[in-house]
Amino acid sequence: SSRLPIANRLSGQFNLCCSVDEAVLKSPKKNRYSDPHGGVLSAGHSLEYDQQLQRRQQLRLELSAKTSDKSSPPVNGASCRPLELGDDNRVVTRPVVFREYQNHTQRAIMSSKSRFKDRFLPPLPKLDGYEKMEQHFSSPNIADKEDPPGGVDDRRESRKSMSFDTMTSENDADSGLANPVSADSLARQALMAAHVLNLIPMDKARQRNFLHGRLGATSLLGAAELEKILPTREITIFVGTWNMNGQSPPKQMNDFVLPAALEHVPDIIVFGTQESCSERFEWEVTLQETLGPTHILLHSTSLGTLHLAVFIRRDLIWFCSEPEDANLSVRPGTAFRTKGAIAISFCLFGSSFLFVTSHLTAHQQKVKERVSDVKKIIHSLDLPRNLTVKHRNKDVTQNFDSVFWCGDLNFRLSEPREKLMQWIETTQFPLPEHLPHGLMHTDQLTTVLADGAAFKGFHEAKITFPPTYKYDPGTQRFDTSSKQRAPAYTDRILYKYKPMPATTVHRRTSNAAGKSHPPSPVRCLAYDSVQSIITSDHKPVWALFRSIIRPGIDTVPLAAGLFNRDVYLEGMKRRLDSSGSSSSAVCNIQ
Repeated sequence: SSRLPIANRLSGQFNLCCSVDEAVLKSPKKNRYSDPHGGVLSAGHSLEYDQQLQRRQQLRLELSAKTSDKSSPPVNGASCRPLELGDDNRVVTRPVVFREYQNHTQRAIMSSKSRFKDRFLPPLPKLDGYEKMEQHFSSPNIADKEDPPGGVDDRRESRKSMSFDTMTSENDADSGLANPVSADSLARQALMAAHVLNLIPMDKARQRNFLHGRLGATSLLGAAELEKILPTREITIFVGTWNMNGQSPPKQMNDFVLPAALEHVPDIIVFGTQESCSERFEWEVTLQETLGPTHILLHSTSLGTLHLAVFIRRDLIWFCSEPEDANLSVRPGTAFRTKGAIAISFCLFGSSFLFVTSHLTAHQQKVKERVSDVKKIIHSLDLPRNLTVKHRNKDVTQNFDSVFWCGDLNFRLSEPREKLMQWIETTQFPLPEHLPHGLMHTDQLTTVLADGAAFKGFHEAKITFPPTYKYDPGTQRFDTSSKQRAPAYTDRILYKYKPMPATTVHRRTSNAAGKSHPPSPVRCLAYDSVQSIITSDHKPVWALFRSIIRPGIDTVPLAAGLFNRDVYLEGMKRRLDSSGSSSSAVCNIQ
């Protein structure tokens, strides 16, 4: 209750009109929640309420006895009485408690909360920018796309049953939003920064599909899973080749394994070496240590001084077939097999790949011998052995969707050394891509590709780097020995692909706005050498490709997580040791 103002005490006598509506005279309903505007009072005033109730009952009796005395006009139809200055029975007006809440405590509580929120909390902002956000996938190539046939229901179901970690978005900070956003909005923001695990509905896991080539309700290698893992149905492939000259690699291999010119680490990384160092395990661990934990060694093989290793992103390993390898020595009678080829093949979803590295016959004039080596290799490699091929061909390169051939092919430039040295000294590298190469018309491999004498159907990107052979080891100088070998492009990377099926072409052209022709199944994005490595008389060469991936069926022999565990663990151990983690304090929160 409130006390009367001092000014009213000095006025002698005044009339205080108090509302005595029937609702006011009823017993107030005690409540735990109080409205800031006086709607419902707190339970701490219950004793005061009882006193007020007694006063109201007394007032009711007084009003009944003095109905004829009307010195003051009624207020809102309620009866009033005059009060004297010393009157201790002043009536304090009780805020109205709604009748419908008298016997429903919980309803009153909820109503009080709702009224408080409506009055003091502004409405949540509508974040239209987050409505169109999709899942963040393992592959960085995310673009707007159509739902795959038969995969729409699965995608909607997975979106409904998704577990998120709420995170603060940088977009909110930039936009100046001070109000909290809903959990759904925070979940959408989390998709921009982290991988998410889909919750698997139990009824979906219990389903069986008896269609050919399906392990469950949906195919593990089918279109729906492919769209989920690779939304653009594309991967990037890195192919590197290096004649190591029998020397140990340098401690720092980033320039070759992780070129600074690339924005992202490719999905598949292949290294082919010739005249490799004797320690095969050490070389593989060096590659693993440089790549880091994101990639694993799917398979490797060797023949004499030839070595081939295929690394793949660890989240793609479950969609690979079991890798196979084959080899051929073009000098079977020699004790040291330095010339020949080795190959590794496997499938990713429904696309088949063949990777070959070779070391062909040397010397300037032996072009025919090199062509003969290529023909022997193509018709002798028995791949694939466990994969089904509709039209198996004796040419191993015809049995796969994409073929990548790298190595020391030993083709030379048909120009005198003096002229080549003069051209190199007066030329600035890298060469402009829009201008023709000044000496490639004298390149033996370019002539062989044009004539179709070997490597039929293969392509090579434009060369813009200087010749990769022959250097004085430890320097950037071309051969200064007594042999005075002429510079040449001996280290090359070629690629070949099958035409895409009509259905795949139609799908991709419908998704690619503004493109009137279907894209090539394999495109070379970069082709370069590594001038900073000087341990060998050859420079490493690498190329980056983008390849289209097709959906497959589950009948292929899966790798099922197979990879070289020993190389991975040793590479990670050395990576930790080199970073000095043993001597640093690390706070690990799990």
